[in-house]
Amino acid sequence: GFGRLNYRQAMAYSSDTFFYQIALGTKAAPLQEWSRRFGLGQLTGIGLKGEAAGLVPDAEWKQRHWREPWYVGDTVNMSIGQGFITATPLQMAVVTAAVANGGWRVRPLLSQQVIPESPVPLRQKVGLSPATLEILQQGLRDVVVYGTGGNANLGPGFPPTAGKTGTAEDPPRRSHAWFVGYAPYDRPELVVVVFLENSGGGGGSRAAPIFREVMRAYFQRDS
Repeated sequence: GFGRLNYRQAMAYSSDTFFYQIALGTKAAPLQEWSRRFGLGQLTGIGLKGEAAGLVPDAEWKQRHWREPWYVGDTVNMSIGQGFITATPLQMAVVTAAVANGGWRVRPLLSQQVIPESPVPLRQKVGLSPATLEILQQGLRDVVVYGTGGNANLGPGFPPTAGKTGTAEDPPRRSHAWFVGYAPYDRPELVVVVFLENSGGGGGSRAAPIFREVMRAYFQRDS
């Protein structure tokens, strides 16, 4: 329905079929490798009891748990964050920050004075090229400028934002609504992740307005 799209436009309009085609060309392994480079499928190292590691599924995992081979449909589903893959809001904050800050995966901290020991370093390079990072950042900005994330615009007098809407199906229950983003777009300072469990509706209509209000409150703090 969109006609020809480039990567930035596909991000802006949230075109599932665009990413299906990319997934069919790259197969499963790169999706799994880069998901893990960004920290998915593992603890963030924040040091909180009960933190979930999420899941980056692969053929071995599916055979072990489902007694089935990995199908091309599994790769297609995974390309848009559906299927077996799972992630926590905190993990998605780490993913978003890595794009915003120029390619560094950072370990989140929750501490007043003492930094807890962790096997996860404070920061490490994800390994994206500058050109790829630039395209990702521009795509996230396009989401807000003319795409599905228009509700994440803060309005006059506030800094520009960038981010991504998400709608995760959870049958037979209602879908989850996501919005992940950061601001200012040109000088990133803050990442905000909004996750509305089984809220129904899309991330652009449900989660993005909450992102907007949190960001407005943050940037009004000194005014």
